[in-house]
Amino acid sequence: MPYRWAIMGLVFLLAAPASAKDIALSFDTSSTVVTQHTLFENTSKTPITGNLSFVPKPLPKPTEASPAPVTHVILHTLEALFHGGSESLVARAVGSAEGTRTADGGYTAAYYGHVDPGNHKWNLGSFSYQHGANSPAEADTKQLKRLYQQVLTLRQQASQHQIKLSLAEELNGIDLANQAPLAALDRGYIDWLTLAQQQPMSEPERIIWARTRAFLDPDSGRWNAPGLGNTLNSIRWDQARRQQAVQQAIDASATSKGP
Repeated sequence: MPYRWAIMGLVFLLAAPASAKDIALSFDTSSTVVTQHTLFENTSKTPITGNLSFVPKPLPKPTEASPAPVTHVILHTLEALFHGGSESLVARAVGSAEGTRTADGGYTAAYYGHVDPGNHKWNLGSFSYQHGANSPAEADTKQLKRLYQQVLTLRQQASQHQIKLSLAEELNGIDLANQAPLAALDRGYIDWLTLAQQQPMSEPERIIWARTRAFLDPDSGRWNAPGLGNTLNSIRWDQARRQQAVQQAIDASATSKGP
């Protein structure tokens, strides 16, 4: 009898469950968030809650390509665009669109100061700067620093879309940032330009198309350019005028450099 009880005790020990501390359980109920985005609506987030899973998430494959660096989608350098300060291609191109500079870099009367026809503020310099400056030269210096940072944002957006920006496309983005920062940086100039590059459009056509549609309010889908008339025709006319002025500055710069 003692032998039989010893055998039964051994069987009981072998069949007993393991201690809870020896079992790794996962109670992770974190949900997956899917983000949807359209050009006319706010970004919306819809939570999707899945069942419990004891399967570990796979690690990224080493061979997966990482996002292309910004320098891989740009055909020209920032140094070339901003070299020379008030005599830079950026100052001449935007100034040409603003009416403060001639296409070949000359200075108009508006460069030395004029009243903004929209908000009636005093403008100075190539970029019609109105945020406080003692001279046109100081106004140019301040706005060049601001535009330099803004073009970095444009380039990052282009990198994310994996598109290449031509010289004209980028300078028009810079000019749009000078005219209406929201339209250029937050309202979708690069988004619209990405779509335009997929269509059978010429370069001037896609620039004007993207510049114009950047004034669509993504929240309401309506035009948001009261200073430009808030109609498709009036906004497009203004953007086509500015695109042509920017292109004239590009052509004049190329001519001055020679073959």
